[in-house]
Amino acid sequence: AVVSTQSTGRRETISTRGDAMVKQGKKAETKGTLKKKVSELRKKVKSLTVEASGCDTEIKKLREHQSALAQTLEDKNVSCKEKQQLVDDLSAQHEKIMLEKDKVTQDLLSKQKKVKYLDQVKNNTYKMMCKTEDSIEKVRNRETERLQALVNIVDHMNREYPHLKPALHRATLLLNWRAVPEQM
Repeated sequence: AVVSTQSTGRRETISTRGDAMVKQGKKAETKGTLKKKVSELRKKVKSLTVEASGCDTEIKKLREHQSALAQTLEDKNVSCKEKQQLVDDLSAQHEKIMLEKDKVTQDLLSKQKKVKYLDQVKNNTYKMMCKTEDSIEKVRNRETERLQALVNIVDHMNREYPHLKPALHRATLLLNWRAVPEQM
């Protein structure tokens, strides 16, 4: 009877504790619930470990992909620089050819004009604008001064407005070429 009284007392104590915890809003923690929580936490840790491993693998793949993309980008950058250098070289060649073309065209026009005047002299149809050596020299000096004035204006524009220099480059070269006395 003593054992039964002790068992009953223990049950009542457990029941009272349980009621008190329910009243406080706490759930009774038993050995079974703790084992269940530990088991659930182990499962969560295991699944998180698997997920972390999967993430590490994915990160490794992404880093490899990033490295490959960086190498591809570097290769394309080098290729782009080489092509830009080629474009620059071709542009310089084109500019040189255009200047040479302009020079040859000006030279051709000058020679055609000279041939025209010589034909007029040959056919006795040429009328001299300047009858004396002094008047010829005056006209020549006046034309030289006008050409020099143009050269000075273009030089001034090149100094004052450097952003216009590329646009004035051909004009500058042609004027400087024309300013040199012709040797015919």
